[in-house]
Amino acid sequence: MIKHYLTVAFRNMRKYKTQTLISIVGLAVGFTCFALSALWISYEMSYDNFHRDAERIYCVYKPNIFTPSGVSRSSNFRLPACLKEMYPEIVDAAVISGYSETTVKIDGKELKARYINIDTAFFRMFDIQIIAGSRDFLIPLSNKIAITQEKAREWFGDEDPVGKELERDREKLTVCAVVAGWKHPSNYPFDFIRSLRMNYPWNTSSGEHTLIKLSSGTNVEAFKKKLYEAELKPDEFVTLKEMTLVPLTEVWYKDKNIQREVKFQHIVYFAVAGLLVILCSLFNYLTLFVSRFRIRQKEMALRRVCGASGKSLFLLLSIEFLLTLAFAFLLGLCLQYLTLSAFKQLAEIKTGTTAIYGQLSLYIAGVIFVSLLFFLLILLVFRKKTLNTAIRKGRSNFFRHASIVSQLIISVGFIFCTSVLLKQLYFLHHTSDLGFNYKNIANITVYPSDKQTLSNQLKEIPEITDVLSAAPLFPVSNRGSMGIQEWDGKPADAKPVNMEIILGFTKQYAEFYGVRLLEGEWLNDNDSTDVALINESAVKVFGWDQPLGKSFNGHIVKGVVKNICSFSPTSPVTPFYYQIKSNSFVFDSDTYPVKYKEGSYETFKAKIEHLFETEYKDAQYKHIIQAEESYDKLFQSETSLLKLLSFVSLVCIVICLFGFMSIVALSCEERRKEIAIRKINGATVKDILSIFFKENFFLLLIGSAIAFAGGYYVMQLWLEQYVLQTSIPVWIYLSIVFVMALVIVLCVGWRVWKASVENPAEVVKTE
Repeated sequence: MIKHYLTVAFRNMRKYKTQTLISIVGLAVGFTCFALSALWISYEMSYDNFHRDAERIYCVYKPNIFTPSGVSRSSNFRLPACLKEMYPEIVDAAVISGYSETTVKIDGKELKARYINIDTAFFRMFDIQIIAGSRDFLIPLSNKIAITQEKAREWFGDEDPVGKELERDREKLTVCAVVAGWKHPSNYPFDFIRSLRMNYPWNTSSGEHTLIKLSSGTNVEAFKKKLYEAELKPDEFVTLKEMTLVPLTEVWYKDKNIQREVKFQHIVYFAVAGLLVILCSLFNYLTLFVSRFRIRQKEMALRRVCGASGKSLFLLLSIEFLLTLAFAFLLGLCLQYLTLSAFKQLAEIKTGTTAIYGQLSLYIAGVIFVSLLFFLLILLVFRKKTLNTAIRKGRSNFFRHASIVSQLIISVGFIFCTSVLLKQLYFLHHTSDLGFNYKNIANITVYPSDKQTLSNQLKEIPEITDVLSAAPLFPVSNRGSMGIQEWDGKPADAKPVNMEIILGFTKQYAEFYGVRLLEGEWLNDNDSTDVALINESAVKVFGWDQPLGKSFNGHIVKGVVKNICSFSPTSPVTPFYYQIKSNSFVFDSDTYPVKYKEGSYETFKAKIEHLFETEYKDAQYKHIIQAEESYDKLFQSETSLLKLLSFVSLVCIVICLFGFMSIVALSCEERRKEIAIRKINGATVKDILSIFFKENFFLLLIGSAIAFAGGYYVMQLWLEQYVLQTSIPVWIYLSIVFVMALVIVLCVGWRVWKASVENPAEVVKTE
């Protein structure tokens, strides 16, 4: 019996091979997109959850106007001890620094390695296991280190690594221990560990991170509020306030300051896109299945008359769908295999392939279960029909129309959202509202070097048109900050304002970067240190209508410049003030911003690299950074998401259009006699075509209206996160509807035309 059902299923799949192929491909792509993104999300959320009592460990964040999020983990190395002393809820507090990649030399060979500087509290809190050697690497200011088993094997083979020496930044380091490395993803991966080397006052910092462990049973929300509202003064120079906590296990995907290829929220969007592709494919297949089922109602009724049981009919109806899912599963595995390498590189996943295939299998099992429930519902409805009602065939098309509209909503919604995302990226790359120019500009850094000599050498390169002897404006470099306590017209209840500072802001500097002066005058060399320019954000924060001549913290406003959007496109522009020089800050930059001729970057870059190799081969730091390339990195995640959504949109459009063609073809087959009778009564081919076009265009308008309404709401929320936003013009809506209508005419028209030109006499005579 099963063999017979399989034969019938294969015959139906072969008969409707185009529809079956589209369904299989659509489901396979959806399975792949969703399974990979689900695995990616799971991996992102697994960082540091393997530690003992990980749920009680938190990172301390402090306000920091230099970061895209306005807060950062950067703090002073004395903060952990201070917090532990003041709050009994904290059972342990640790400090860590380093947490980056460096270069070490072993026997003259340069090797890459990740390192962290820790204290004894960190060693205790995270239970780092020593396999061999001693704990001497924890002695403050020691030159001894501990390395992981993996690196010990890679660097020294079978030799005992304890006592071996290596070099980092011209400092000799001695291996005194071998420790067990972390095999799971962590915010603080390491290949070797050394002690903290901090010895400076409270009012300075080298970017240490503070980690605390709360006692069991602590009311975390109450403690967070208590910490945020506290205003601590550990010494006369430092005030600690507005500190926040983030669980260590959530830092990786919540910290907006972490540089990443694809943002966590964009991974979630891609997972949703994968689900929608599956839904679109599923709607398409089930619509075709129900349409074919209606054509086969007489066959089903006769099978029941001949003694077929409900179970046998259920198997007959479901085996074809199960086969489709099986083929989609196999194709999905092939797609997984083909994309796995690129996916792991993009997501930086170190997990094996077992978890990926397991995730895919679980999801497919869920889809099969839901689909079988749907088939069971159809069977229950079918059981209530008599033979007579089955033979008469109802003409209700509600399910078919609802399915078409659902597919249109998904497809048009994808096209609309992708179009708006593309327009926003284009706008950000071509807008003149950034407040500065970044094109044809590069930053040259050489340390150590004679600044005057380097400047003259750069000016001799013919591709360079201008050299600026000041710290670069973009990417962000050498900025200070100051808390502004007083300003003209300050309300009594106003809080202090943190402002960033840029020195050396001459008219030449402004012209180099294309900064616009909105009112007032430029600074000049004759201006004193109490004269400054401010930006639009500062004017707004101070609440001034006429800022010229006003003062803040003893500085007099000489002019107002347009806001400079040189941070992340989603970060609001912070208040700035600009000076020629300052009594409080001295910035000495080893970086020279230069302008080069348009289209000459590769030649210019080659000459700079030649200069590095010939004149500055012993320099500790030497690199060239193209400002345009740095600006593009700000949108790296959006660009990756756009590529993914474009592919998904194309898949959805193909599924939807082929679904239209298949449904119309089945509808024509179902309505052959109706079409023939209409022709006998005088209807022309044009009249018959118009019947189908009106029906499908009406569905297109309904689907588009819902998709546009939902898409507009979603994309408005999306655009609100950007400081500069594009508009959503009417032509986007009209273009999408026009293109979809045109494609539907081309794809559907020939199917209906083929049915309408058949000989009506032959059609009427057939059963």
